[in-house]
Amino acid sequence: MDEPSLVNKLAAALDSWELREALQDNREELKFRLRRLFRLLEEDAAKPFLLVLDDFEVNLESCNGGYVLQPEAAEVLESLVWAIQDNYAPHRLIITCRYDFESSQLQSFYKQKMDSLRGADWQKKCNRLTAFGSESQVEEALQAQAQRLADGNPRLLEWLDKVLLNLESPQLALKRGEKNTVAEILARLEADPVELREKVLAKELLKQIDQPMREMLSRGLVFELPVPREAFIAVCRGGFRDKLTGNTDNSEAKPALNNVDEYINLAIALGLLEVSPDESLRVPRILPLKLPEEAETLHRQAAEVLYRLWWENAEEISEKQGEEIHRLALEGKAKNMALEITINLVISANSHSLYLKARQLCELTLENTETEDYHLLHQRAIAEQHSGEIKKAEEYYQQALKNCPQEDKEQRAEIIFHFATLKTDQEDFEEAIKLYDQCLVTFENMGNTIGQAGALNNLGIIKAKLGHIEEGISLLERSIPIFESIDHNRGKVGALNCLGTLKIAQGKVEEAILDYQESIELDDRVESKAVTLSTLGIIQSSKGNTDEAITLYQEALAIYKGIGDILGKGRTLKMLGQLLADRKKQFTTALDYLQQSLEILQRFQSPEAEKVRQMIAYVQKMADEKQ
Repeated sequence: MDEPSLVNKLAAALDSWELREALQDNREELKFRLRRLFRLLEEDAAKPFLLVLDDFEVNLESCNGGYVLQPEAAEVLESLVWAIQDNYAPHRLIITCRYDFESSQLQSFYKQKMDSLRGADWQKKCNRLTAFGSESQVEEALQAQAQRLADGNPRLLEWLDKVLLNLESPQLALKRGEKNTVAEILARLEADPVELREKVLAKELLKQIDQPMREMLSRGLVFELPVPREAFIAVCRGGFRDKLTGNTDNSEAKPALNNVDEYINLAIALGLLEVSPDESLRVPRILPLKLPEEAETLHRQAAEVLYRLWWENAEEISEKQGEEIHRLALEGKAKNMALEITINLVISANSHSLYLKARQLCELTLENTETEDYHLLHQRAIAEQHSGEIKKAEEYYQQALKNCPQEDKEQRAEIIFHFATLKTDQEDFEEAIKLYDQCLVTFENMGNTIGQAGALNNLGIIKAKLGHIEEGISLLERSIPIFESIDHNRGKVGALNCLGTLKIAQGKVEEAILDYQESIELDDRVESKAVTLSTLGIIQSSKGNTDEAITLYQEALAIYKGIGDILGKGRTLKMLGQLLADRKKQFTTALDYLQQSLEILQRFQSPEAEKVRQMIAYVQKMADEKQ
């Protein structure tokens, strides 16, 4: 950027000959010409403009380990800033630059540090690209691999989008005339990401990474998420001893904290560290770095500092932060910490119906810690139960009860409660009632109102299934005030849904609809909404509204598939299949649904499986007769 280039660019954007001539008249200083131009534009159009100076690093030169403006660029920037400020106009400048630099003009700017895209921002970027969008024909595994390689960098993601679509082939795929598949290209890029770095990193920048800087950044690789500066310093200071202090006596070498700070600041200025809006730091994976050899110790140190900052001292912790501590604790062999974090993560996953995730967390921790902790075994059993692994769930429940000490009465009651739900799913109602009665006494004695209400609710359901409708309604109605007293909307939602079902059995359809409407208003979980949709499907079916019932069942089925609730999926397929066969005579589709339902119910060892088997035979007979 110099005066001629700026003047020519601005003049080309002006429609007025008079304005262009005034701007290009170099008999006056640039800043005065710019002031007049900005004033006239404001008066004529009453509309502010935004001038973007992109890739501004080309206007910098190195100085004392940092960067400053080249003289011509400094003069132009000074003129621009002065002209805007002197007009008191709402015009604005944006400068995009890879590196931080020193300039007196920057006091007029707000510095917005940038980090890699994550979460919703990253997903939005992916959705806009053909290879990563919702209608992409690219294999999900290749999409995931490419996203991992991009590491939150939008420029890399755009390039990899072309690679996945075979619109651009990396140089490494063209050596010796080779014709590589996309999978082979991505594998090579992952093994040797030189070409990736060339897309986003200047060669001059890599020359700035001296050995102390390399050691600091290599240790920072231990973190996958952006972390507080304090955490980053804690793991990096071990690499800053002799080399930074100049001390040749290893026995007296001490961490040089000030030097670490200086190197962090330099790394930020050079664009070698990502900086989040909250000042958290992260090392980009595109840099040519590897973790140091003492990786286990480094992971343990990282886990300990994040545990203190995020887990003990923070008011709330995100799921991603918890998973990061968990990963570091496992890698660092901090077993007790890993176990504590896992239990909390799995409880959260189970409560949000993320059973596959819960199973994976349990399995990972159990394998790496060889623990037999009854809290974790209990949560693993819940996850296995809802995933259709009934035998495994029963084994984990029994093992959890065996390991749970008698004095931990509340936890034993919780395990027994969930074990009773398993027996209910298997329609072993006699055993389930015994278990619920057993844990209900403990809950009442200990004042555990949530457990008490839950046991009453489930006992009411079982009693109703055994034909004792009035007793079932009475138990459910006893549970609702308890749920209300503790603002437990989810429990109340479940009770209302069950009450609606029982009132339908009594012919009180309008009362049932009111219960369901209240349930929907309170509900914040997709799983229980699926239950409500299924039940409303039953109502509409009983009223002869077949199409509406099918729509409701299909909505419920989509939810069950999305959350991985296999048993809910199986039961909904059964209802859909029966309805399509009886009302629509769509025997082929009905048989397909019923066969899927049978396979699922057999996995759960559900007595409903035999009913579905009989249904399939009946529908097949009707289909044969139609032909």
